[in-house]
Amino acid sequence: MSMQSPKVELIRRVQSRLEAANDVRRGVCLLNAGRWDEAAVAFSNAARKGSTDRSLPAFLAACWIGRGDPNRAAQTLAGAAEAEDSITADRIRHALALWTAGQQEGAMASLREWIRRTPECVELHFQLGTLLTRMERFDEAELRFTQALNLDPDHTESMVSLALCCGVRRATADALSHLRRAQARRPYDARIGFLLAQAAKAVRQEGLAVHLHAEIDVDSSADAKGIEELSCVIEADPDFVDAFLSIPADEVDEQVFAMLLQTLERALERQPEHAELHYHCGRVQERLGRRQDAIDENERAVEIDPTFTRALIELGRLYQQTDRTADAATRLEQAIAAGADYADVYVLLGNLYRDRGEVGRARSAYRQALTINGRYQEARQALAALSAS
Repeated sequence: MSMQSPKVELIRRVQSRLEAANDVRRGVCLLNAGRWDEAAVAFSNAARKGSTDRSLPAFLAACWIGRGDPNRAAQTLAGAAEAEDSITADRIRHALALWTAGQQEGAMASLREWIRRTPECVELHFQLGTLLTRMERFDEAELRFTQALNLDPDHTESMVSLALCCGVRRATADALSHLRRAQARRPYDARIGFLLAQAAKAVRQEGLAVHLHAEIDVDSSADAKGIEELSCVIEADPDFVDAFLSIPADEVDEQVFAMLLQTLERALERQPEHAELHYHCGRVQERLGRRQDAIDENERAVEIDPTFTRALIELGRLYQQTDRTADAATRLEQAIAAGADYADVYVLLGNLYRDRGEVGRARSAYRQALTINGRYQEARQALAALSAS
């Protein structure tokens, strides 16, 4: 596998996810227009392109695989998901292990026992209902999903599962009602959209009028749980942001970077003294065209860690772009003093000296760049231009 493969895979996944989101929105418009078959096709296209039942932030968290480390991604996301109630998660895992081992009745008995002890636990009811549907015990499964929704009226998966149970007993109007609620909760979910299209068509075939007002997912980046998941990923490895910032501007929607900014800000709420998070936050701000905010974030990173060379170099570039050549030169000098002995840094510093009329210092900087990298054409050409002037 080439070094470029993870980046290429990441770009492909992000592009595919954004295209799928557009297909989902198109499907919703078709639903509301009463064009059920066309809506189903749009949702199917979204599913084929990689639409998931997770919001954009949660999806990007899973895109850790673009960095070539899917196992760590799974561990991080699992940790975030189970943090609220690890005891319940252990109980469910135990039951599913029994099921996988062929002990179906034992798995359901285990869940029933835990429900007896903790009858208010929504997930236990939902998981038991799910196992019951696999055994085609739909009547009892429907009762479990109904109970889950009584405990938590916003439990989207229970709405979907309850709708499917209603469909089995041909209660299509009830199925449509549950799917409407589920779609309103997760408008970005192509699977729910597809099922809603099917249910609407079935109700219409029974001669009943159907008037849908399905929700369009205008900004799935606003999903709080997804933001939390992705912030855990970035907090564990802030350099993960580099993978997204390396994507050319014309190859990814700005929404991704607005969402990344939200995520970094959430991580910084937990770790306000984390210099790397401030640095990456600044880079995302710069990508969004908010240059002064980018400068402020990088200055905060340097305030926390005065030897943070990447932030110092970034400040040098940002100050150069805002015509603050003195500040730019100062930050690059500090970066070199802190160990950033790189040819491109010396060239950037040489350009600043040259623009300020400090020819001798510029010549020295270009020569130092060539000492580090004798093939650096930009340094060689800049040095030649100084000699010719």
